[in-house]
Order: sequence, then C-alpha cells, then structure tokens
Amino acid sequence: MSEQPDPVAAYAQAAQACRDIAQQVGVRNCDDDPTWRAAELVANTRYDEAVNAGHSVDAVLKAGRKA
Repeated sequence: MSEQPDPVAAYAQAAQACRDIAQQVGVRNCDDDPTWRAAELVANTRYDEAVNAGHSVDAVLKAGRKA
C-alpha cells in the first residue's frame, strides 16, 4: 500500500507554483495568464483537500506562505 502524500505539503507546493508564475508574468497579469489560472485551480483544489483532511485553515494557509 502506498502512503498518501501530505495534503498540506501539496497545497504549499501548489501555492508556490502560483507565486513563481506570478513572478514571471507580473502580478497584475496573472488573471490573464492561462498557466497561472490553471495553477490557481490546482492550488484551490489542494487547499480544499487539506482542509477536508482535517487540517485547520490557519495551518494550511501558513504552510502555503512558507513554501
């Protein structure tokens, strides 16, 4: 049986991907960039997964800021 990945770490990684793309395209251009929008959807999904797994909103958001 394979071990499930840590949902908080998965969110932190997805949030960092959004920040990396925003740095490349410029924060003001994020909403117009399809790559950033796709990354945002992934980050939102990972956030929901982490909260649904029982992690607190504060813990998830804190991990997302640290990545």
